[in-house]
Amino acid sequence: MSDDFTLPDDAHAVIRQGLVYWRAAAPGPGLLPGRQHIDPLGMPALLPYAWLLEVHPPAGDVSIPRFRFRLVGSHVDLGFGEPMTGAWLHDMEDGFDSVSGRSRSFVDAATNALISHRRGPPRFRMNADTAELERLMMPLAADGRSVDMLLGFTVFYDGIGSVLRSRL
Repeated sequence: MSDDFTLPDDAHAVIRQGLVYWRAAAPGPGLLPGRQHIDPLGMPALLPYAWLLEVHPPAGDVSIPRFRFRLVGSHVDLGFGEPMTGAWLHDMEDGFDSVSGRSRSFVDAATNALISHRRGPPRFRMNADTAELERLMMPLAADGRSVDMLLGFTVFYDGIGSVLRSRL
């Protein structure tokens, strides 16, 4: 488990709290938490920013693990501009089906149990109001070792650096 992973000092509070929650969910020293250790009731303030990706083996023309959104919070759907539950990442963007810059952190999280943090411009199609995002992605493993899901938290920002809000 990545006990030595640290976030930048200016990471959004949601991102910081997500990392604390994930670490506390681990079932024991050196073990990764699994989906069974993640309780939505234990993180109500984080749920709009949360997402779960199922990790599937490569298939067809896709040479890397495939990733499918299983659960997506309302802020994440807002940032993408459409509901994402059930969507496959390799179907969303050209070039995601190989080990590229866009897919590298997802593949590393799934195959090497690495945590990743990124803040910057979106790499996928997004809501037109999304100018920047901050994402934390962490591995989950039902058996504590073999990654089968990814837990993430994403905060989307508008063009003036404010957290993206619905226009409704």
